[in-house]
Amino acid sequence: MKKTKFIALVLVVAIMLMGAGYAVWNDQVFLTTTVRTGNFDMVITDVSTRTGDQQDKNEVHDWHQYDWTHSTRAEVLNSNQAVVEFSDMYPGGTVQVDMKMVNNGSIPAKLKSIDVELLSGNQDLFNLLRAQTSWKVDINGDDTIDPMGQYNWGHVEWDRDPWYKIPGALNALVNNLNYYNIVIEPGGCLTLGDGTEDGCIKIKLDPNAGNEFQNKNCKFKITFNWEQWAADPSSNPYDGTTGYGGDGDI
Repeated sequence: MKKTKFIALVLVVAIMLMGAGYAVWNDQVFLTTTVRTGNFDMVITDVSTRTGDQQDKNEVHDWHQYDWTHSTRAEVLNSNQAVVEFSDMYPGGTVQVDMKMVNNGSIPAKLKSIDVELLSGNQDLFNLLRAQTSWKVDINGDDTIDPMGQYNWGHVEWDRDPWYKIPGALNALVNNLNYYNIVIEPGGCLTLGDGTEDGCIKIKLDPNAGNEFQNKNCKFKITFNWEQWAADPSSNPYDGTTGYGGDGDI
């Protein structure tokens, strides 16, 4: 009898142990993630010209050493295009075109290229236009123009200051901005003149233009082609020397 009870006890213990072996509780934890894409939105917010009508401003800065003509017009065509028209140029006469571009999107932007297209008027006159550029940036829109302690504005090729044809001058501007690795964060802006002397596109008619160009005009379009800062931001890090990288913080 005792042997039977012992065997029964062993069986009960075995069954209990089997139950303990199978009584492993479990649960699943889920992480729900929502992915929202950003928007890319660099826009021209203002375009204007300065001519001889503002001669007092012409004398403020040594870089603006040439006289300015009259009767110019500039306007925003769409978010990344502006139209400029000259109708009262003379050999050596210079005008200033001011532009401001703002990052209204949520993705940092870098200037990829600038296209120039003659819309109407005299092609030979257009080919005789010469330009220089300078720029100013507020990278993140905090009104701090000098985020790295050194590159708040710049004259393209300051050492030589050459007069290019307009497409060449704007290409030099792109190269100069990329040299300093200028990236415009959301809320930031790039200005080519904003009512001060710290940035502009300065355009003049070649001093050697002949009398055959009297009473001529030309109208052209400028297109700014922006792209997202980097497909892989880690491949373009901030190093404190060449410029931006990272998020612009020091």
